[in-house]
Amino acid sequence: MAACLLALFAFVGGETVARFVLGLGDPPLYLADPKIEYLNKPGHYHRFGHNIHINAWSMRSPDFPEKKASSNELRILVIGDSVVNGGARIDDSQTATAQLASSLAKATGRPVVVANISAGSWGPQNQLEYLKRFGTFDADAAIVVWSSHDAWDVPGFGPFGVDLPTEKPMLALDELVRRYALAKLFPPPSESPPHTQQDVDQGIASAKELLQLLRSKRIPVAVVIHKTQTELKGKDLEGDKLLAAVAESADDAVFQTEAVLRPAVEKGESVFFDDIHPNPSGNALLADLYLKIVTKLLAGSESGAAPSKTS
Repeated sequence: MAACLLALFAFVGGETVARFVLGLGDPPLYLADPKIEYLNKPGHYHRFGHNIHINAWSMRSPDFPEKKASSNELRILVIGDSVVNGGARIDDSQTATAQLASSLAKATGRPVVVANISAGSWGPQNQLEYLKRFGTFDADAAIVVWSSHDAWDVPGFGPFGVDLPTEKPMLALDELVRRYALAKLFPPPSESPPHTQQDVDQGIASAKELLQLLRSKRIPVAVVIHKTQTELKGKDLEGDKLLAAVAESADDAVFQTEAVLRPAVEKGESVFFDDIHPNPSGNALLADLYLKIVTKLLAGSESGAAPSKTS
């Protein structure tokens, strides 16, 4: 009996720690989709002490209707992958898109919606299919954020791994073991599988079509190339040049996150969680960059002139 009680106390204690101290048990969920591959499942999640709200459009953004409430409302699309989404390691309020919405509202005095259209590991084809499905929400401008690997990041439509849960775990301890402990004991290969020329062709074709779709809606567009820490240290992955060329061939402006992240890194500041994902400080820097970009896009659309092609 004593052993059973001890085991019960250990179990309850472990579950309490896993859920309320480690913040497990309520992971953001995903929906499988035959075209988009997968989307964020709408709902409100509490993860690692952070609030994560996914609206009805599967965006990490506040709720808003499909169409503008008034012509004075300003709407911006920010399209990307986990770099834009922010992930569970930051709160909604710390995402670059939430900070952009706040700064833009203060700067313009207008009601602002910033649509965070993203999901972890989305590439141009996922993003394109999303826009085909849901439309462009009366957007006044759009920022598309790509990294080098997006040039060959194509949907696999295979079984979801532990990082894309479709149901809540019954226990936080179950998630701790399955998603984290086992991953530590049996880590996946550190190197990504090699991409093929077919992957590159498919990725670049989707990138071109995505920009064409936005421009067909008369939405001024800028492409932001996000550099990893590895790239900032000098390793050239080539994909960024391919994606920048796609934007420039469509006469869209191209910006680099390197412009705001490298100076901080060189000062010894911490702006990344890992090789690619910006931490809260990094997201604050990206929000400043996005604000400058949107200001240029809106000024260009009002004057009829496009912003400079490379900045």
